[in-house]
Amino acid sequence: MGAGSVAAGVQAVRLRGLPPRAVFLGCLGAVGACAGLAYWTGGLPAALPFAGLGAALLGSLVLLDYRVGVWLLPFAVLLSPEFGAGVVRLRLEDILLPAVLVGWAVHAVGTRQGWTRSPINGVVLLLLLSGLVSTTLGVLRGTIPQPPLGFFFLFKRVQYLLLFFVALQAARERDEGRRLVAWVLAGFAATALVGLYQRVAFGPEFIVSGIRPGERATFAAVLLFLLSVCVGMAVTLKPWWQRGLLAGVGLVAAVPLLYTYSRGAYVGALAALAFVGFRRSRALLVALGLLVLFASAVLPQEVHERASTIAVVFGAPERTTQSWAARLGAWHMVAGQILSQPLVGYGMGALPLGWIDNELVKELYYGGLLGLVLYVLVLAGVWRMGRSVAQAAPETWMRAFGWGFLAGFVGAMVQSITATNLTAIRSAGIFWLTAGVVAGLYANSRPPVRPEAGA
Repeated sequence: MGAGSVAAGVQAVRLRGLPPRAVFLGCLGAVGACAGLAYWTGGLPAALPFAGLGAALLGSLVLLDYRVGVWLLPFAVLLSPEFGAGVVRLRLEDILLPAVLVGWAVHAVGTRQGWTRSPINGVVLLLLLSGLVSTTLGVLRGTIPQPPLGFFFLFKRVQYLLLFFVALQAARERDEGRRLVAWVLAGFAATALVGLYQRVAFGPEFIVSGIRPGERATFAAVLLFLLSVCVGMAVTLKPWWQRGLLAGVGLVAAVPLLYTYSRGAYVGALAALAFVGFRRSRALLVALGLLVLFASAVLPQEVHERASTIAVVFGAPERTTQSWAARLGAWHMVAGQILSQPLVGYGMGALPLGWIDNELVKELYYGGLLGLVLYVLVLAGVWRMGRSVAQAAPETWMRAFGWGFLAGFVGAMVQSITATNLTAIRSAGIFWLTAGVVAGLYANSRPPVRPEAGA
């Protein structure tokens, strides 16, 4: 069956008055109920066929309307576990994203909608090409000890940027943009609640579903980003109930964030909240100042003790923490090696992420000056789109999401000084997915281009 026939079938389903959302919810509820009943009566083996049927229905619905898959992506990125062993691990978005791309292609053929442009499309392609060149050269030179790892890092970058582009396509229409923002916020709320539950249920050993032990910094990056977005939106929106809900999600996320004991996330959160305070709310600045002044009385003792070691880095370098000293030593080593391959670097995966723990230093080492410049240009383009949405979008909810994203951007970049949070699975995925939503809002906020007279 050709793409035109599939697209015609999609249109026929829509004309018969069967909205994909209603079909999606109905089928998913029916399959969930059947699987639950089967598990109750016959155990896990009896439930597996129903789970397979549910997966098949979901794939069909995504092909019917790719936006159904896009709505699920925030949950897939934030909460899905990893499967497999060793370097290569599969997650739900690894399976869902290809189905979304095929569904979008069918949608594009049926509606004759082209690929939505953004100011960074060309730079993104150059960044991916630069990564391919540096990684291939690294494999040929032998500077990448495990070539599959290098190409796996390159594949993950492609995947993150595909998340950006599919969200851009889905959010370019205003109603769909509003709906996608709602699903992103729902994913944030679910993640915050799971983190809080696991902290209460498991105490100091808590870890969010899907993240492997020892990756608290990744979970901290996720919580920092969603906290920043929610607070940025809460101080911008007008209805009290919207402000209250978003502030509530932010407070729920703050609890597990504190207990990740990630000092980089602590500093990033302070930077993000200070940014929101300076730009949107003086009351938030006052509250932040009081929190810092009375931290010993407000924060749990173990959290306060952990946070107090941050001051050592600035006030008494000779007594610096072991982790900070290790980072400084790694950056010094990397800086010396970069001089040998300054233009294109050593290739992606030349060193494990944990050896560098700095986004820009990592980019310089992997991709050289060329890769670093392109990476910074992509981030600068994302910031400009977010700023445009925050300042000039036609509706309040769009401006609120723009300010929330800018706050999350600030927090993420501050944390990236001591982490690779824009590369690590999950924290990078939700950042680029949210950036794609902002890019879609930017696209539908721009005035339409009018043809020139006589054209």
